Amino acid sequence: MTVILFTLSLIILVALQAYYIYNSYRLEEKDLNRQAKEIAGKVMDGMDKFDTNNNDNRLVGDFERLKLGIRIQNEKIQFPDKIYSSEIEYSKKMESLLKKNVGNSGLEMAIKNEIYSVLDELKNEELLPKGRSITLFQTVKKIQKPMSLTESIWSSHQSKTNTDLNVDESYNYLIKSKASYELLNIQYLVLKKIIPLVIISLLIIILIVYLFYKSIRNLNRQENKILQLHTTIDSIAHELNTPITTLKFSIVQTPDSETRSLLERQIARLENIVKSIHYSESDSLFIDQNEIEKYVSDLQKRYPAVNFKISIDFKNNHVIRHNDFVQIMDNLIDNSVKYGAENLDIVINDQIEILVADDGIGIPKEDHQFIFEKYYRVVRNENMNVNGLGVGLFLVKATLDQYKGKITVKSNAEKGVTFKIQIPNEN
Repeated sequence: MTVILFTLSLIILVALQAYYIYNSYRLEEKDLNRQAKEIAGKVMDGMDKFDTNNNDNRLVGDFERLKLGIRIQNEKIQFPDKIYSSEIEYSKKMESLLKKNVGNSGLEMAIKNEIYSVLDELKNEELLPKGRSITLFQTVKKIQKPMSLTESIWSSHQSKTNTDLNVDESYNYLIKSKASYELLNIQYLVLKKIIPLVIISLLIIILIVYLFYKSIRNLNRQENKILQLHTTIDSIAHELNTPITTLKFSIVQTPDSETRSLLERQIARLENIVKSIHYSESDSLFIDQNEIEKYVSDLQKRYPAVNFKISIDFKNNHVIRHNDFVQIMDNLIDNSVKYGAENLDIVINDQIEILVADDGIGIPKEDHQFIFEKYYRVVRNENMNVNGLGVGLFLVKATLDQYKGKITVKSNAEKGVTFKIQIPNEN
Protein backbone atom coordinates (compact mmCIF):
# COMPACT_ATOMS: atom_id res chain seq x y z
CA MET A 1 0.00 0.00 0.00
CA THR A 2 2.85 2.35 0.84
CA VAL A 3 4.46 1.71 -2.54
CA ILE A 4 1.15 2.39 -4.33
CA LEU A 5 0.63 5.67 -2.47
CA PHE A 6 4.21 6.71 -3.17
CA THR A 7 3.82 5.86 -6.87
CA LEU A 8 0.63 7.92 -7.11
CA SER A 9 2.30 10.81 -5.28
CA LEU A 10 5.31 10.58 -7.57
CA ILE A 11 3.09 10.61 -10.67
CA ILE A 12 1.29 13.71 -9.37
CA LEU A 13 4.64 15.36 -8.58
CA VAL A 14 6.00 14.58 -12.06
CA ALA A 15 2.79 15.90 -13.65
CA LEU A 16 3.02 19.12 -11.63
CA GLN A 17 6.68 19.53 -12.54
CA ALA A 18 5.92 18.92 -16.22
CA TYR A 19 3.07 21.44 -16.11
CA TYR A 20 5.31 23.99 -14.41
CA ILE A 21 8.10 23.46 -16.95
CA TYR A 22 5.63 23.68 -19.85
CA ASN A 23 4.25 26.98 -18.51
CA SER A 24 7.79 28.27 -18.03
CA TYR A 25 8.56 27.31 -21.63
CA ARG A 26 5.49 29.14 -22.90
CA LEU A 27 6.27 32.24 -20.84
CA GLU A 28 9.87 32.32 -22.08
CA GLU A 29 8.67 31.82 -25.65
CA LYS A 30 6.15 34.64 -25.28
CA ASP A 31 8.76 36.99 -23.79
CA LEU A 32 11.28 36.26 -26.55
CA ASN A 33 8.66 36.81 -29.27
CA ARG A 34 7.77 40.10 -27.61
CA GLN A 35 11.44 41.17 -27.72
CA ALA A 36 11.69 40.07 -31.35
CA LYS A 37 8.55 42.01 -32.26
CA GLU A 38 9.93 45.18 -30.65
CA ILE A 39 13.17 44.82 -32.59
CA ALA A 40 11.31 44.15 -35.86
CA GLY A 41 9.15 47.26 -35.24
CA LYS A 42 12.25 49.42 -34.78
CA VAL A 43 13.76 48.03 -37.99
CA MET A 44 10.58 48.76 -39.95
CA ASP A 45 10.43 52.29 -38.51
CA GLY A 46 13.98 52.82 -39.73
CA MET A 47 13.10 51.53 -43.18
CA ASP A 48 10.09 53.89 -43.43
CA LYS A 49 12.45 56.89 -43.27
CA PHE A 50 13.88 56.13 -46.71
CA ASP A 51 12.49 57.88 -49.78
CA THR A 52 10.33 55.35 -51.56
CA ASN A 53 8.80 57.59 -54.24
CA ASN A 54 10.94 56.13 -57.02
CA ASN A 55 10.13 52.67 -55.76
CA ASP A 56 6.40 53.47 -55.85
CA ASN A 57 6.72 54.60 -59.45
CA ARG A 58 8.36 51.34 -60.37
CA LEU A 59 5.59 49.46 -58.54
CA VAL A 60 2.96 51.22 -60.67
CA GLY A 61 4.87 50.12 -63.76
CA ASP A 62 4.87 46.58 -62.46
CA PHE A 63 1.15 46.74 -61.81
CA GLU A 64 0.77 47.55 -65.48
CA ARG A 65 2.74 44.44 -66.31
CA LEU A 66 0.44 42.46 -63.99
CA LYS A 67 -2.52 43.68 -66.01
CA LEU A 68 -0.88 42.18 -69.10
CA GLY A 69 -0.49 38.83 -67.30
CA ILE A 70 3.30 39.04 -66.95
CA ARG A 71 4.62 37.36 -63.75
CA ILE A 72 6.68 39.80 -61.76
CA GLN A 73 7.75 37.84 -58.72
CA ASN A 74 6.80 35.05 -56.38
CA GLU A 75 7.51 34.44 -52.75
CA LYS A 76 10.65 32.39 -53.43
CA ILE A 77 12.68 35.22 -54.99
CA GLN A 78 15.18 36.53 -52.43
CA PHE A 79 16.03 39.89 -53.96
CA PRO A 80 13.97 41.14 -56.90
CA ASP A 81 16.89 43.15 -58.24
CA LYS A 82 15.87 42.23 -61.77
CA ILE A 83 12.78 44.38 -61.20
CA TYR A 84 14.05 47.04 -58.79
CA SER A 85 17.60 48.20 -59.12
CA SER A 86 17.48 49.64 -55.59
CA GLU A 87 16.22 46.42 -53.92
CA ILE A 88 19.66 45.22 -52.84
CA GLU A 89 20.33 48.57 -51.23
CA TYR A 90 17.09 48.36 -49.21
CA SER A 91 17.81 44.81 -48.11
CA LYS A 92 21.34 45.75 -47.04
CA LYS A 93 19.94 48.65 -45.08
CA MET A 94 17.48 46.30 -43.35
CA GLU A 95 20.28 43.89 -42.44
CA SER A 96 22.27 46.79 -41.00
CA LEU A 97 19.33 48.05 -38.93
CA LEU A 98 18.55 44.53 -37.73
CA LYS A 99 22.12 43.89 -36.63
CA LYS A 100 22.19 47.19 -34.77
CA ASN A 101 18.94 46.56 -32.89
CA VAL A 102 19.66 42.90 -32.09
CA GLY A 103 23.02 43.76 -30.54
CA ASN A 104 24.32 41.07 -28.17
CA SER A 105 20.91 39.61 -27.34
CA GLY A 106 21.65 36.42 -29.30
CA LEU A 107 18.41 36.66 -31.27
CA GLU A 108 18.47 35.43 -34.88
CA MET A 109 15.66 37.08 -36.80
CA ALA A 110 14.10 37.23 -40.24
CA ILE A 111 11.92 40.13 -41.43
CA LYS A 112 9.91 40.53 -44.59
CA ASN A 113 7.82 43.34 -46.10
CA GLU A 114 5.54 42.36 -48.96
CA ILE A 115 2.48 43.34 -50.98
CA TYR A 116 -0.17 40.63 -50.95
CA SER A 117 -3.02 42.40 -52.79
CA VAL A 118 -3.21 44.85 -55.75
CA LEU A 119 -6.74 45.86 -56.66
CA ASP A 120 -7.42 47.80 -59.88
CA GLU A 121 -10.19 50.01 -58.55
CA LEU A 122 -11.31 51.14 -61.99
CA LYS A 123 -11.98 47.58 -63.12
CA ASN A 124 -12.50 46.14 -59.60
CA GLU A 125 -10.03 43.42 -60.50
CA GLU A 126 -7.41 41.73 -58.30
CA LEU A 127 -4.13 41.77 -60.23
CA LEU A 128 -2.05 39.44 -58.01
CA PRO A 129 -2.69 35.72 -58.48
CA LYS A 130 -4.00 33.91 -55.36
CA GLY A 131 -1.19 32.95 -53.00
CA ARG A 132 1.33 35.28 -54.74
CA SER A 133 2.96 38.35 -53.28
CA ILE A 134 5.48 41.02 -54.22
CA THR A 135 8.44 41.16 -51.82
CA LEU A 136 9.55 44.74 -51.27
CA PHE A 137 12.50 43.85 -49.08
CA GLN A 138 13.54 41.08 -46.70
CA THR A 139 16.48 39.76 -44.73
CA VAL A 140 18.95 37.21 -46.06
CA LYS A 141 17.55 34.60 -43.67
CA LYS A 142 14.06 33.67 -44.81
CA ILE A 143 10.88 33.41 -42.78
CA GLN A 144 9.44 29.92 -42.35
CA LYS A 145 6.69 30.60 -39.82
CA PRO A 146 5.75 34.28 -40.18
CA MET A 147 4.31 36.25 -37.28
CA SER A 148 2.38 39.41 -38.11
CA LEU A 149 4.08 42.72 -37.35
CA THR A 150 2.06 45.38 -39.20
CA GLU A 151 -0.46 45.62 -42.02
CA SER A 152 -1.25 48.67 -44.18
CA ILE A 153 -3.52 49.73 -47.02
CA TRP A 154 -2.56 52.50 -49.39
CA SER A 155 -3.56 53.83 -52.81
CA SER A 156 -1.48 54.63 -55.87
CA HIS A 157 -2.82 56.97 -58.55
CA GLN A 158 -1.28 57.74 -61.93
CA SER A 159 -2.49 59.27 -65.21
CA LYS A 160 -1.05 59.27 -68.74
CA THR A 161 -1.87 61.89 -71.43
CA ASN A 162 -0.81 61.75 -75.10
CA THR A 163 -2.23 64.69 -77.13
CA ASP A 164 -0.94 63.36 -80.44
CA LEU A 165 -2.85 60.12 -80.02
CA ASN A 166 -5.60 61.77 -78.10
CA VAL A 167 -5.09 59.31 -75.21
CA ASP A 168 -5.93 60.16 -71.59
CA GLU A 169 -5.59 57.23 -69.12
CA SER A 170 -5.90 57.09 -65.33
CA TYR A 171 -4.80 54.29 -62.98
CA ASN A 172 -6.08 53.76 -59.44
CA TYR A 173 -4.65 50.89 -57.37
CA LEU A 174 -5.62 49.83 -53.82
CA ILE A 175 -2.58 48.13 -52.36
CA LYS A 176 -2.43 45.94 -49.23
CA SER A 177 0.93 45.20 -47.67
CA LYS A 178 2.16 43.54 -44.50
CA ALA A 179 5.33 43.16 -42.55
CA SER A 180 6.12 39.91 -40.74
CA TYR A 181 8.92 38.57 -38.62
CA GLU A 182 10.21 35.33 -37.11
CA LEU A 183 12.60 34.54 -34.30
CA LEU A 184 14.56 31.74 -35.94
CA ASN A 185 16.39 30.38 -32.91
CA ILE A 186 13.56 30.64 -30.40
CA GLN A 187 13.65 26.95 -29.43
CA TYR A 188 17.37 27.12 -28.69
CA LEU A 189 16.98 30.27 -26.60
CA VAL A 190 14.04 28.88 -24.63
CA LEU A 191 15.69 25.52 -24.00
CA LYS A 192 18.85 27.30 -22.92
CA LYS A 193 16.86 28.87 -20.08
CA ILE A 194 14.58 25.90 -19.35
CA ILE A 195 17.15 23.07 -19.34
CA PRO A 196 18.63 24.02 -15.90
CA LEU A 197 15.08 23.93 -14.47
CA VAL A 198 14.47 20.53 -16.10
CA ILE A 199 17.74 19.17 -14.70
CA ILE A 200 16.94 20.43 -11.18
CA SER A 201 13.43 18.89 -11.37
CA LEU A 202 14.85 15.56 -12.49
CA LEU A 203 17.44 15.61 -9.73
CA ILE A 204 14.73 16.32 -7.13
CA ILE A 205 12.60 13.43 -8.42
CA ILE A 206 15.61 11.09 -8.50
CA LEU A 207 16.53 12.13 -4.94
CA ILE A 208 12.97 11.49 -3.72
CA VAL A 209 12.92 8.05 -5.36
CA TYR A 210 16.34 7.23 -3.88
CA LEU A 211 15.32 8.33 -0.37
CA PHE A 212 12.09 6.32 -0.63
CA TYR A 213 14.07 3.27 -1.77
CA LYS A 214 16.46 3.65 1.16
CA SER A 215 13.54 4.13 3.58
CA ILE A 216 11.76 1.00 2.32
CA ARG A 217 14.99 -0.94 2.50
CA ASN A 218 15.64 0.17 6.09
CA LEU A 219 12.02 -0.52 7.00
CA ASN A 220 12.31 -4.07 5.64
CA ARG A 221 15.48 -4.57 7.65
CA GLN A 222 13.74 -3.37 10.82
CA GLU A 223 10.75 -5.62 10.16
CA ASN A 224 13.07 -8.60 9.68
CA LYS A 225 14.84 -7.81 12.94
CA ILE A 226 11.52 -7.51 14.77
CA LEU A 227 10.35 -10.78 13.23
CA GLN A 228 13.53 -12.47 14.38
CA LEU A 229 13.02 -11.03 17.87
CA HIS A 230 9.42 -12.30 17.99
CA THR A 231 10.56 -15.74 16.86
CA THR A 232 13.26 -15.78 19.53
CA ILE A 233 10.82 -14.80 22.30
CA ASP A 234 8.29 -17.39 21.14
CA SER A 235 11.02 -20.05 21.10
CA ILE A 236 12.16 -19.13 24.61
CA ALA A 237 8.57 -19.27 25.88
CA HIS A 238 8.09 -22.66 24.26
CA GLU A 239 11.27 -23.99 25.81
CA LEU A 240 10.11 -22.83 29.26
CA ASN A 241 7.20 -25.28 29.23
CA THR A 242 9.44 -28.27 29.95
CA PRO A 243 11.22 -26.87 33.06
CA ILE A 244 7.91 -25.54 34.39
CA THR A 245 6.37 -29.00 34.17
CA THR A 246 9.42 -30.51 35.88
CA LEU A 247 9.27 -27.95 38.68
CA LYS A 248 5.61 -28.75 39.26
CA PHE A 249 6.47 -32.41 39.90
CA SER A 250 9.48 -31.49 42.03
CA ILE A 251 7.58 -29.05 44.22
CA VAL A 252 5.46 -31.89 45.63
CA GLN A 253 8.57 -33.38 47.19
CA THR A 254 9.55 -30.12 48.90
CA PRO A 255 9.00 -30.57 52.68
CA ASP A 256 9.22 -26.91 53.64
CA SER A 257 5.77 -25.35 53.25
CA GLU A 258 7.19 -21.79 53.04
CA THR A 259 9.59 -22.80 50.28
CA ARG A 260 6.80 -24.71 48.49
CA SER A 261 4.56 -21.62 48.62
CA LEU A 262 7.33 -19.42 47.19
CA LEU A 263 8.00 -21.91 44.39
CA GLU A 264 4.30 -22.17 43.56
CA ARG A 265 4.00 -18.40 43.20
CA GLN A 266 7.06 -18.22 40.94
CA ILE A 267 5.86 -21.14 38.82
CA ALA A 268 2.45 -19.47 38.47
CA ARG A 269 4.19 -16.29 37.38
CA LEU A 270 6.18 -18.18 34.75
CA GLU A 271 3.04 -19.91 33.52
CA ASN A 272 1.26 -16.57 33.08
CA ILE A 273 4.16 -15.23 31.05
CA VAL A 274 4.26 -18.29 28.79
CA LYS A 275 0.47 -18.29 28.49
CA SER A 276 0.48 -14.64 27.37
CA ILE A 277 2.97 -15.43 24.60
CA HIS A 278 1.40 -18.69 23.43
CA TYR A 279 -2.26 -17.83 23.51
CA SER A 280 -4.77 -20.54 22.59
CA GLU A 281 -8.56 -20.62 22.65
CA SER A 282 -10.14 -21.64 25.93
CA ASP A 283 -12.49 -24.59 26.33
CA SER A 284 -13.69 -23.67 29.86
CA LEU A 285 -17.33 -23.21 30.92
CA PHE A 286 -19.24 -19.90 30.86
CA ILE A 287 -18.45 -17.71 33.85
CA ASP A 288 -21.26 -16.58 36.16
CA GLN A 289 -21.67 -13.81 38.70
CA ASN A 290 -20.57 -15.96 41.66
CA GLU A 291 -17.30 -16.82 39.98
CA ILE A 292 -16.76 -13.17 39.09
CA GLU A 293 -17.32 -12.17 42.72
CA LYS A 294 -14.78 -14.82 43.83
CA TYR A 295 -12.35 -13.48 41.25
CA VAL A 296 -12.82 -9.92 42.50
CA SER A 297 -12.31 -11.01 46.09
CA ASP A 298 -9.06 -12.68 45.09
CA LEU A 299 -7.99 -9.47 43.31
CA GLN A 300 -8.20 -7.49 46.51
CA LYS A 301 -5.96 -10.05 48.21
CA ARG A 302 -3.45 -10.06 45.36
CA TYR A 303 -3.22 -6.26 45.25
CA PRO A 304 -3.75 -5.04 48.84
CA ALA A 305 -2.21 -1.62 48.07
CA VAL A 306 -4.82 -0.86 45.41
CA ASN A 307 -8.16 0.69 46.25
CA PHE A 308 -10.81 -1.17 44.20
CA LYS A 309 -14.25 0.25 43.43
CA ILE A 310 -16.29 -2.54 41.86
CA SER A 311 -19.80 -2.77 40.44
CA ILE A 312 -21.08 -6.14 39.14
CA ASP A 313 -24.42 -6.97 37.48
CA PHE A 314 -23.71 -10.14 35.50
CA LYS A 315 -26.53 -12.69 35.62
CA ASN A 316 -27.25 -13.77 32.06
CA ASN A 317 -23.94 -14.65 30.39
CA HIS A 318 -24.28 -16.80 27.29
CA VAL A 319 -20.94 -16.16 25.66
CA ILE A 320 -17.74 -15.53 27.57
CA ARG A 321 -15.92 -18.44 29.18
CA HIS A 322 -14.25 -18.48 32.58
CA ASN A 323 -10.63 -18.73 31.46
CA ASP A 324 -11.07 -16.03 28.82
CA PHE A 325 -12.68 -13.63 31.30
CA VAL A 326 -9.84 -14.18 33.77
CA GLN A 327 -7.29 -13.76 31.00
CA ILE A 328 -8.78 -10.40 29.96
CA MET A 329 -9.18 -9.01 33.46
CA ASP A 330 -5.79 -10.22 34.71
CA ASN A 331 -3.97 -8.48 31.87
CA LEU A 332 -5.91 -5.21 32.18
CA ILE A 333 -5.55 -5.02 35.96
CA ASP A 334 -1.91 -6.14 35.98
CA ASN A 335 -1.19 -3.51 33.32
CA SER A 336 -2.81 -0.77 35.45
CA VAL A 337 -0.98 -1.78 38.64
CA LYS A 338 2.41 -2.00 36.92
CA TYR A 339 2.00 1.55 35.65
CA GLY A 340 1.26 3.18 38.98
CA ALA A 341 -2.48 2.80 39.57
CA GLU A 342 -3.56 3.28 43.18
CA ASN A 343 -7.29 3.36 42.49
CA LEU A 344 -9.14 1.02 40.12
CA ASP A 345 -12.79 1.29 39.10
CA ILE A 346 -14.29 -1.86 37.60
CA VAL A 347 -17.80 -2.05 36.16
CA ILE A 348 -19.24 -5.28 34.74
CA ASN A 349 -22.83 -5.36 33.51
CA ASP A 350 -25.22 -7.90 32.05
CA GLN A 351 -24.66 -6.70 28.49
CA ILE A 352 -21.05 -7.83 28.85
CA GLU A 353 -19.73 -4.32 28.98
CA ILE A 354 -16.60 -4.08 31.10
CA LEU A 355 -15.02 -0.80 32.20
CA VAL A 356 -11.59 -0.70 33.83
CA ALA A 357 -10.48 2.82 34.83
CA ASP A 358 -7.26 3.62 36.68
CA ASP A 359 -5.29 6.63 37.90
CA GLY A 360 -1.85 5.46 36.72
CA ILE A 361 0.61 7.31 34.52
CA GLY A 362 -1.67 6.79 31.52
CA ILE A 363 -0.95 6.19 27.86
CA PRO A 364 -0.11 9.02 25.40
CA LYS A 365 -2.91 9.56 22.87
CA GLU A 366 -0.54 9.10 19.93
CA ASP A 367 0.17 5.54 21.15
CA HIS A 368 -3.46 4.44 21.56
CA GLN A 369 -3.61 2.94 18.08
CA PHE A 370 -0.50 0.79 18.64
CA ILE A 371 -0.86 -0.58 22.17
CA PHE A 372 -2.74 -3.72 21.07
CA GLU A 373 0.12 -4.85 18.81
CA LYS A 374 2.21 -7.75 20.01
CA TYR A 375 5.40 -6.71 21.86
CA TYR A 376 4.59 -3.02 21.53
CA ARG A 377 5.61 -0.86 24.48
CA VAL A 378 5.32 2.90 24.87
CA VAL A 379 8.77 4.50 24.71
CA ARG A 380 9.20 7.02 27.54
CA ASN A 381 11.32 7.50 30.65
CA GLU A 382 8.54 6.40 33.04
CA ASN A 383 8.46 2.93 31.41
CA MET A 384 12.16 2.19 31.75
CA ASN A 385 11.87 0.69 35.25
CA VAL A 386 8.70 -1.30 34.48
CA ASN A 387 9.19 -4.92 33.44
CA GLY A 388 7.02 -6.33 30.67
CA LEU A 389 6.96 -7.98 27.27
CA GLY A 390 4.29 -5.84 25.64
CA VAL A 391 1.90 -8.77 25.15
CA GLY A 392 -0.78 -8.14 27.79
CA LEU A 393 -3.01 -5.82 25.77
CA PHE A 394 -2.30 -7.83 22.64
CA LEU A 395 -3.63 -10.90 24.43
CA VAL A 396 -6.77 -8.99 25.52
CA LYS A 397 -7.44 -7.93 21.94
CA ALA A 398 -6.79 -11.44 20.59
CA THR A 399 -9.22 -12.95 23.12
CA LEU A 400 -11.92 -10.40 22.28
CA ASP A 401 -11.51 -11.08 18.57
CA GLN A 402 -12.63 -14.65 19.24
CA TYR A 403 -15.92 -13.25 20.57
CA LYS A 404 -16.25 -10.56 17.87
CA GLY A 405 -15.96 -8.03 20.66
CA LYS A 406 -14.18 -4.70 20.70
CA ILE A 407 -12.05 -2.68 23.08
CA THR A 408 -11.48 1.07 23.19
CA VAL A 409 -9.11 3.18 25.26
CA LYS A 410 -9.56 6.75 26.44
CA SER A 411 -7.26 8.97 28.48
CA ASN A 412 -8.89 10.27 31.65
CA ALA A 413 -9.23 13.98 32.34
CA GLU A 414 -6.72 14.10 35.19
CA LYS A 415 -4.57 10.99 34.84
CA GLY A 416 -4.79 7.34 33.95
CA VAL A 417 -6.84 5.60 31.26
CA THR A 418 -10.18 3.85 30.86
CA PHE A 419 -10.59 0.63 28.88
CA LYS A 420 -14.07 -0.22 27.63
CA ILE A 421 -14.90 -3.74 26.42
CA GLN A 422 -18.08 -4.75 24.61
CA ILE A 423 -18.97 -8.34 23.72
CA PRO A 424 -22.26 -9.36 22.02
CA ASN A 425 -24.15 -11.45 24.60
CA GLU A 426 -25.68 -13.94 22.18
CA ASN A 427 -25.53 -17.70 21.79
